[in-house]
Amino acid sequence: MADKPAAKSTTRKRTVRAAKADAPVATADVHAAAPSVPGSYLEWGPVFGGAAVALAISMLLTQFGAGIGLTAAADDTLEGGGASWNPLVAGLWLVLVALASASAGGYLAGRMRTRAGDATEDEVEFRDGAHGLVVWAVSGVVAMFGVSLVTALAGLGAAVDTATAEPAAEVLANAASAGVVFNFASAAGAALAAAAAWFSATTGGSHRDEGIAIHGVVPPYLRERFKRS
Repeated sequence: MADKPAAKSTTRKRTVRAAKADAPVATADVHAAAPSVPGSYLEWGPVFGGAAVALAISMLLTQFGAGIGLTAAADDTLEGGGASWNPLVAGLWLVLVALASASAGGYLAGRMRTRAGDATEDEVEFRDGAHGLVVWAVSGVVAMFGVSLVTALAGLGAAVDTATAEPAAEVLANAASAGVVFNFASAAGAALAAAAAWFSATTGGSHRDEGIAIHGVVPPYLRERFKRS
């Protein structure tokens, strides 16, 4: 008879456990947070940084070219009155300066830009290239404004000096030819620089996503020389 209460207690515990097991479990709906969409995919920080680098490189290389005589103001008339090769070489130098500055600025902008996680590979490449193109545009506008300002100041100084002699016909013809060469070089350099800025920005974005260190861009033989030194 003493075992009956124990049996009832065991039965009661099993009943409570079964009731707990059959009780509905409260569940909460969990929704994945949608990726945040920025107000604009254009980041002006990398753009201004790339434009500053492009302008600095352009100014340094232009100053170097002026030091060795590769300018539009250089004397392009030979002793016999013929035209020299200086305008052509100076025009090529102008194209190289545009390519170097746009490539450096575009690469920096593409490398420093923040990648959006919801974008496809093609969209990421386009956004990187667009940042490089904006770097080219900003640096070009600033450079044109600076050149226009310097030209205006130089024109005011030349207008004051009225005692200069009238140049010869050969000098005027050579100056006109040099102007054509420089105008063509400026247009070609601008077009090539835009393409270089786009390509360099996409390259910088690819290096950013792949985590490539900057020494990976340097050729191996140069890295060996740096290690030895």
